[in-house]
Amino acid sequence: MIHLAVWDLLPAEFFVSGLASVRLPFAVTRCRSYQALEQLLGGEVDVALLPTLDVLLHNDQVDALPAVALSSWKHPYARLVLRQGFLQVETLALDPRYAQEAFIAQVVLKEHYNQTPQPVAYEGATREELLAGDEDACLIVGNDAPTLQTSALVLDLGQEWYELANYPMVWGLFAVRKGEGSPALVKALRRLAKAADEQRDVWARARETIPELYTYFLENLRLRFDDLAMASLTELREYLFYFQITDEVPDLPLYTIPEDEEDEEEDEDEVPLL
Repeated sequence: MIHLAVWDLLPAEFFVSGLASVRLPFAVTRCRSYQALEQLLGGEVDVALLPTLDVLLHNDQVDALPAVALSSWKHPYARLVLRQGFLQVETLALDPRYAQEAFIAQVVLKEHYNQTPQPVAYEGATREELLAGDEDACLIVGNDAPTLQTSALVLDLGQEWYELANYPMVWGLFAVRKGEGSPALVKALRRLAKAADEQRDVWARARETIPELYTYFLENLRLRFDDLAMASLTELREYLFYFQITDEVPDLPLYTIPEDEEDEEEDEDEVPLL
């Protein structure tokens, strides 16, 4: 049995929905995105969906699998609320545990709008607590972000990244502990992604969601680790260096399937490109 950790977020739930239609040896554990790395390195799971930032900052401890990447052109699960629009953005309230979303917010505000707000950390704060603060802006992340209703200006971080980089934002990669990748594991993840994608429309319709989310799951959420995902990862790696998060452009620790073990039927397991 392969122990797999995914986020308790609806996009990740879509990925594992494939288990309803295909038999694969996965036992699924759900956790917050910021808990996944600890579970993987602690030996609690064999493979985990990690925030891309965690993979890049811990590239000496993990290997990303060239199987599936969770990316999107838009992402209603991470939103920036600007109380006064761009008239004043000097402070930004956020939950520091969502480090990846905080970094992307910093990048798009600086690169798109020439704004460099001072982060104000509220660890564990709810959506309502962040919205009720005195800061000029706040970052809302999680399953309750899509239903946010406010008269303030709201930015979708996924859309902002796409408009900045021209590629979909890669929110998560499936990773194993260093040196523990295998062709069988890559194939199993690809089969799971394919099974989920084949039921995409049915799954999206079955969710009691707002129309915006139905469109998101049908047209924006991507599962394929392809050239678009790789190009986006290159942009992200360069921004980590440019914003001095790392001393150099970090390597992407990508597991490589040995040539003599490449699946001749790999094309059958490809996930359609969105």
